[in-house]
Amino acid sequence: MVAVDRRSRVLAWVFTICGVVLVPWIGVLIEQLHGHAGQRSFNSSWVGLDVLEAVCLLTVGQLMRHQHRATSPVAAATAAILCMDAWFDTMSAAPQLPYAESLAMACFAEFPLAALLAWTAWFSLAWAAPRKDTATGLFR
Repeated sequence: MVAVDRRSRVLAWVFTICGVVLVPWIGVLIEQLHGHAGQRSFNSSWVGLDVLEAVCLLTVGQLMRHQHRATSPVAAATAAILCMDAWFDTMSAAPQLPYAESLAMACFAEFPLAALLAWTAWFSLAWAAPRKDTATGLFR
């Protein structure tokens, strides 16, 4: 395994913590849907999307710890999912306070995290490419 640099370790922890923090939020969403279990509803979709985000963030954190070659596409997909969530949150929010809350979440949490994931996807491309051993001339 390639030694993981400090920046990768910090980012791995950031993504892991963000994924773990989403778990209680998912619990809050489920509680808000109490009494609507089993019904197909628009609000239930947000629970599934947030579960997907948490799983993706935890996966990116784990992949980064091992400098796995799948880090780049998973980080890029997670960034796209966060942007999609921000878009649908703001576009489906009720006027005034709920809209302001969703806009604040998008601007101060989801978009910055998506940007960090996009940068991580770019940064980790080096792990996906085979490396040429300068001594032997072979790819490893």
